[in-house]
Amino acid sequence: MKKIIFSFFALSLIAGSIYCQEKIDIEAEKEAIKKVVQAALDALKAKDYDAGVATWAHTPYIVRKDIVGWDSVSVFYQEGFKSWFDKPENQIRVFTASNFDIYINCNFASVFHDERLERIWDGEEMTSDNRVHKYLEKIEGEWKVITLF
Repeated sequence: MKKIIFSFFALSLIAGSIYCQEKIDIEAEKEAIKKVVQAALDALKAKDYDAGVATWAHTPYIVRKDIVGWDSVSVFYQEGFKSWFDKPENQIRVFTASNFDIYINCNFASVFHDERLERIWDGEEMTSDNRVHKYLEKIEGEWKVITLF
C-alpha cells in the first residue's frame, strides 16, 4: 500500500511539471513551506488541535505514516490530542524544524528537514532528533501537508 501511495506522489510531482504554466518565486515558496512545517510543530507544542489540523490538506489521499485519508488522520489527531495532552504536566519545551531540503515542482513540494523535540512526558524528560520527510501541495494558494513519513 505504501509503495502505491508513494508512486502516486512521485507521479504527481512529475505530472505537475507538465502542467505548470506559471512562473513561481522558488525562494518565497520555500519560506512559505518552512512556515507551514513550523506551524504544525508549534501547534503540537501549544496543544492546539485546530492550528495543527489547519496545516494538513483535508483530502482523501493524504498519508500520515500508515494512516490514509483525512477522515482517518483527523481521528488520529483527535484521539491523540485527548490522550497526549490530558495531563497538564505533559509538555513540549522545544519542537523546531531546521536544515531544510525543499524541492518544488509547481504545486507540489518534497520537504526533508531535521526535527528537534524536547519534552516532559509522564514525568520523564525526553529529547529526540529526527530527519523527517513530508510532501506538501499548494491548495487554493496555501501549502498543506499531504504526507508525513
